Amino acid sequence: MMLKSIIKTSLFLMVIFGMSSCSKNQEQPEAFMIGGDFSILKKMEDSGGVYKHEGRAVDALSLFAENGYNYGRVRLFHTPNMEGPVCNSLDYTIELSKKIKTSGMKLLLNFHYSDTWADPAHQIKPKAWENLTFDVLTDSVYQYSKAVIEAMDKAGVLPDMVQVGNEITPGFIWPDGQIWKDGTEDWQSFCTLLKAGIDGVKAAYGNRNIPIMIHIDRGGDQAATQKFFEKMVQYGIQFDLIGLSYYPWWHGTFDDLEKNLGWLSANYQQDIVIVETAYYANGYYPEPDEWVLDIQPFSPTEQGQFDFLIALDSIARQYPKVKGIFYWKPDGLKIPESNVWFIGRSLFDENGNALKGITAFKY
Repeated sequence: MMLKSIIKTSLFLMVIFGMSSCSKNQEQPEAFMIGGDFSILKKMEDSGGVYKHEGRAVDALSLFAENGYNYGRVRLFHTPNMEGPVCNSLDYTIELSKKIKTSGMKLLLNFHYSDTWADPAHQIKPKAWENLTFDVLTDSVYQYSKAVIEAMDKAGVLPDMVQVGNEITPGFIWPDGQIWKDGTEDWQSFCTLLKAGIDGVKAAYGNRNIPIMIHIDRGGDQAATQKFFEKMVQYGIQFDLIGLSYYPWWHGTFDDLEKNLGWLSANYQQDIVIVETAYYANGYYPEPDEWVLDIQPFSPTEQGQFDFLIALDSIARQYPKVKGIFYWKPDGLKIPESNVWFIGRSLFDENGNALKGITAFKY
């Protein structure tokens, strides 16, 4: 009888502690997102690029994961010409996404809705959609967004988060979805197309939840950010995350960024992600001009790049609504055969050696 009593007591305690453990696990907050835009990594590797750490060849994504990265971001072009960096077709994106998932990272898919780069200066409509009426174009955006997610799901690389448009401050899919044209503002057409993209993505997920990010480029511009997201609310855009780009030479000082983060935190229920940032490490820094601000918080050196990321991380974590930081093109290498330009903002030098900045987010 004594043995049975001991066994019953032990089982009871196991259940109680097990329930307590499960409860604690359920209450654990989502991990702070540390991500990299790895859109060019496969092209680098396919062109013979070798990533190195402390003198030895390594798997790049494994190295990032070891240094705190838990998310990979990949862009998608509609029908790219596959030349140089314009290589992010659906097939390419699926294969790259498999690498990211295998590394243990989550996946953020970034729809560009263009055959090439989409950013505040370029939001060029895919050639396949050039002569469509607006209604047919709207349906095409819906069907394309849905088909992409379904293809990725079938391939086993269902994204964990989706970004509908890239730096869409001036709209996208120009001229139909262009906000400012001929001295007027057309938010209705832009938002109609944006809703179509979001609806297509959600249709592919069905009953499964998918966080939707809306991404603009104005990390340090509180006034422009306020106007844009007030319009999102006015036109009934449903989204879960506010994505911001922050490059100091384009978007302002750390104080400017904090002003924006503080305002967004106080006025929006959506979480915030600094979904693009980077810093120079090779001695180069943009000269001030009409579009480049005279702002340089740190020297453009390996140490300066590291210090910039440490400072940015410290700022971001002061705001509970800020849920992550993504580094843009941390995987760039100098490989002339690839026809991809090497920017001194990579977290590797020209010879593929990992820089100190890759460790900035490691806790």
